[in-house]
Amino acid sequence: MNHSFVIRFSLVMALLLVMAFPASAESSSISSISPSVAYLGTSTTVTITGSDFNTSSVKVKLIRDDESNITASVSSLSSTTIVCKFSISSSKETGSWDLVVVNEDDSEVVKVDGFSLRNAITLSSISPVTGQTDNESVEFTLTGTGFSDVESVYLYNSDYDNVTASVDDVDSTEVTGYFDLDDIDEDTYKVCVLDSAGTRKCGLSFEVTTDQLGTIDISSSPSSAAVYVDGTYYGTSPCTVDELTEGSHKVLIEKTGYTDWGKFVKVTSGGTTTVDADLVAITTAPTTVPTTVPTTVPTTQKAPQNTGAMQQQQTPPSSTPVPTTTTQESPLEGAFVVAAIGIGILALHRKY
Repeated sequence: MNHSFVIRFSLVMALLLVMAFPASAESSSISSISPSVAYLGTSTTVTITGSDFNTSSVKVKLIRDDESNITASVSSLSSTTIVCKFSISSSKETGSWDLVVVNEDDSEVVKVDGFSLRNAITLSSISPVTGQTDNESVEFTLTGTGFSDVESVYLYNSDYDNVTASVDDVDSTEVTGYFDLDDIDEDTYKVCVLDSAGTRKCGLSFEVTTDQLGTIDISSSPSSAAVYVDGTYYGTSPCTVDELTEGSHKVLIEKTGYTDWGKFVKVTSGGTTTVDADLVAITTAPTTVPTTVPTTVPTTQKAPQNTGAMQQQQTPPSSTPVPTTTTQESPLEGAFVVAAIGIGILALHRKY
């Protein structure tokens, strides 16, 4: 057989096989995943780029050992791009998950550890909550959750440029660092964090205050009274309260047994305001001891007038009524008496 014929026949057969069986989806590949991070309890739209995805139908899921799969809903599909959404339960395990694209013929393209789940970022508190302008090192401690991948902390106000902090230490619940407030405008700013996935979370407030400061010297008569300025306890009198911003501040002095003393005090930049409070003792009214007066019990029954009456009163009435019998004189008995008298008188007359 002619070798050229054999070669030509082999090429034709190979071409027919290629036409009969298109390229397998196993040649599909994943180039990028954006974003590659989602937070527990949230829904995240993800764009997957690659090559040779099945254009009829695909499934996208996240898998991890000892966890149930998380399946996405696909909203857009082409041979190079898949757009889908993951709804992440708050009960899922944080950490790395494999991202899998399942083609229509059930072949799979896997990006090992291609996706991460994290705890949601929350901001709980920042201390201090104020800082003075032109202070180049205002140290702070920020607390919350989901801080493991925080890359920056900054102050945000739409009217000014962001004030980015220098971060010293980061763990899952706390970030420490300092703000440089040199030439920063006095105003209220939002505290924001930004993580490695580009997720931003803002919420707490931080106030940049004036650096025009003054002092209040506080004493009282009597001394050793509790001193509060703007609701903050500063010890007992006498005492000095430094670094108060220029303007009015409420001073409150308290001591047991005395009326509270309160007043708004004006503080001037670089100046010292003196407060000397005379506390007024609380007057306590004397306790009156009540005199015990014998109680006379009124007699509800009059004293008896005679013995008979007393006996009559003390004799209880019979519970059964006794009938009273009245003896009446008969008219015949009276007639017999008159007749007898008459006969007696007549006998005596005949005798004599």
